[in-house]
Order: sequence, then structure tokens, then C-alpha cells
Amino acid sequence: MRNKYVQRFRISEKKFRPLLKLFPLDLDAIQISQLSHLNRNTVNRYLAALRTRMAEFCELAPPERRSRN
Repeated sequence: MRNKYVQRFRISEKKFRPLLKLFPLDLDAIQISQLSHLNRNTVNRYLAALRTRMAEFCELAPPERRSRN
């Protein structure tokens, strides 16, 4: 089955959803890997990809939106 959230990664959507739900809880990779039953290295790779994508999205935002806290 194709994963609609990430492409070119070999993880099913069913396994990716718990990782995506645990991401904003500010847990580290070890805690997320234990809760989602994924390998820690896999979790690290996906977290890095998520952070990179978020940074790219923030760079596209207008300057007035970036300066708000």
C-alpha cells in the first residue's frame, strides 16, 4: 500500500501514523521507538526528515509570519 504522507520511504502508512502522532509530544527517538515499535534509527531518520520539511515550509512563509513568537 502506498504511503500518502511520505514518499520514497519504505514504511507503511499504518506504521507511520503513530510516529506522526508522537512527534509533537517532544519525546526523544528512544521513547518514540518504544511506543511505536519501530527501530530507533528509523525513528531518527523520519524525525530528521520531518524537521527538515518543517524548516523548508517555514522558510517559504512571509517574513512577518516568521518573526511572531
